[in-house]
Amino acid sequence: MWAINIYSSLTLSMSSKISEHFSVRREFNMSEHEEFYFTSVHLNNIPEEESLRALYRAKALLQMLNGILLLTGDLILDYDLDNIAYVEITDRWSENWRRKAVYSTNRELEYEELQDPFQAPPEQLKKYTGKAIAEDDPKRRNYVVDFIDCAYKDDYVREVLTLFSLSKIDTLFILINTSKIIETIEHDLDLNVKKEIKMKRLEAIGKRFTQSYNYFKESKFYGYSNTRLGSGIFSRHGANKNTYKGTPPSFSDIDTNVRTLIYEWINHKLITEKGYRYPPVKRETKSRPLTAKDFVFKDRENPI
Repeated sequence: MWAINIYSSLTLSMSSKISEHFSVRREFNMSEHEEFYFTSVHLNNIPEEESLRALYRAKALLQMLNGILLLTGDLILDYDLDNIAYVEITDRWSENWRRKAVYSTNRELEYEELQDPFQAPPEQLKKYTGKAIAEDDPKRRNYVVDFIDCAYKDDYVREVLTLFSLSKIDTLFILINTSKIIETIEHDLDLNVKKEIKMKRLEAIGKRFTQSYNYFKESKFYGYSNTRLGSGIFSRHGANKNTYKGTPPSFSDIDTNVRTLIYEWINHKLITEKGYRYPPVKRETKSRPLTAKDFVFKDRENPI
């Protein structure tokens, strides 16, 4: 078994969520200081000598998990890939922890693990038996468990959650990854059809999804995100002769709507598969919406 050190105010609550795909362990070190570790059944088939593969697979799983957490807030699990351990279970009561230092890189291996980090055979998965949560339950308990299971079963969900989590790490990915997310969801729901058919499909998915989807379609988002004249270095495409006319959409609105789009899309899948969904997320609005100007940074030594 592999264990990766994680740090966050969420770790204690996460340790109480039981999923067939991951767990968060509470351990005490020699100084009696409490530490938390991410483990997964999908890491168990990696032998001790392949620490680099374990690192890349754990990273891919944690990116997806953070993508889910970011749908409802701004807290994520910080992880330390330099603090990875192989845990050998010696008997019923004892474990031998061996720390692994990883100094090399292998981009081909990282690419391989990013494609599908869910590698445990189905028979090894201990099925989660939690109860369905009522739509009006404000606690939304265990939505993380259902959403990660959806990623396990659906390549598109896996891809979208990874893209979303990366867009929160580096500002340069906001417009590029948001565009790819929208296109993937459109393809999955088959929304590139005649207007009458599309309206019926959107109605079946729900009002909140439709509002966020229409925001991107009606706000000239693509014109802004696709052109250098619109969004500069954030543009999805390089320099070209295309023009952009319009008011730049706020980054705050983009962020809010893409979160809602993903969250309600996965909810739609849960309704179809399991017959229940999770209640809408209520988020506090910022006092001043972020705009493109907020992401233009001055040179500290040579301010303009």
